[in-house]
Amino acid sequence: MGSQALSNSTALSELSNFSLTDIISKNVLTVYEGWSVKRLASFFVKHRISGAPVIAADDELVGVVTQSDVIRFESRTPTEVEMQRLAKFYCGPYGGELSDAEVSRLQDKANEYCTVNSIMTHEVLSLDSSSSVSDTCSMITKHDIHRIFITENNCLVGVVTAMDILKKLSSQ
Repeated sequence: MGSQALSNSTALSELSNFSLTDIISKNVLTVYEGWSVKRLASFFVKHRISGAPVIAADDELVGVVTQSDVIRFESRTPTEVEMQRLAKFYCGPYGGELSDAEVSRLQDKANEYCTVNSIMTHEVLSLDSSSSVSDTCSMITKHDIHRIFITENNCLVGVVTAMDILKKLSSQ
């Protein structure tokens, strides 16, 4: 336990030598809440990323979505309530009912029809750009997350990932 505590204090003291500007990624890839889950999955693969902030049509930061969200979505069967909502969306509030074959087709193509908004996490954890790297590490570990969004005046300016911090520590 003593060597782990020493190692932790050494890492923390090394982290205090950095500011967020030393490790922040400013070129943040964002996704739109209206994208299909299928488009989102392709976007993750194309850009070799595991998560992204979700932006509304007015560029407001409204959530975060990860590969885990996509996998969770694709590995489950939509509930009856979700299927009713989807049917109402396609048939309208006054429309008729969908046949069993149409419902089955919608279930088979759910990743094309369902949007990022339906699978994203709406709570966004962020820190102000004036925060310390130590605060960033604390928030990442406290919430068991892989990335934290950095803001200035409530506007997204970058992201710091756990891997960014590890890379900076290992380069020293």
